[in-house]
Amino acid sequence: MPKRFVTYHGVPIPPFKEEKLGAGSATIRFVITGKIPSKKNNSMAVTIRKPAREYLNKICKNGFVSIKDAQSAIGKTHSKVRGNKEYQQWVKLQKPILLKQMNTWSERLAKKGLIFPLEKATMSVRFYFNNNYITDTINKAQSVQDLLVDCKIVKDDNYNVLNPIYYASANYKDELIDSICFISISFKL
Repeated sequence: MPKRFVTYHGVPIPPFKEEKLGAGSATIRFVITGKIPSKKNNSMAVTIRKPAREYLNKICKNGFVSIKDAQSAIGKTHSKVRGNKEYQQWVKLQKPILLKQMNTWSERLAKKGLIFPLEKATMSVRFYFNNNYITDTINKAQSVQDLLVDCKIVKDDNYNVLNPIYYASANYKDELIDSICFISISFKL
């Protein structure tokens, strides 16, 4: 019997198209320790003024410019978002650690058909926080997912590649010295 739509709050919800890995699947695990910075936090917009300065240096006469020239110079500026430095340093530190773990899995499972980057997988991530700070799990998760893509462990972090993804977080203050992120990735060999 075909599954039917179920309606909640006036919205018909179709049966979910869930894929199962089935037989022949394997799970590999990765561990990250320490604080995971949120990639999106602490980004900063900066003004790029170099084109305006170069323009003013070309047209400046006796140290003065007209209002019209000053407005033209302002029009030559642009802004860009500078990434979170803490996140960039974290990636630089974590990347070799994850690449070493990836090489371990590659050596163990290459004969069974493991090829990085994974093109289709499911993922479960557990965050073991060593403090009482209320932490936004999804921000940490985005940092972890982007790191996995940067390391070429997974091809991408979109829903066609990583799906489903499960996250869980818990407080381990007084039990752990460092926070731990434990990543389990399952895929079909």
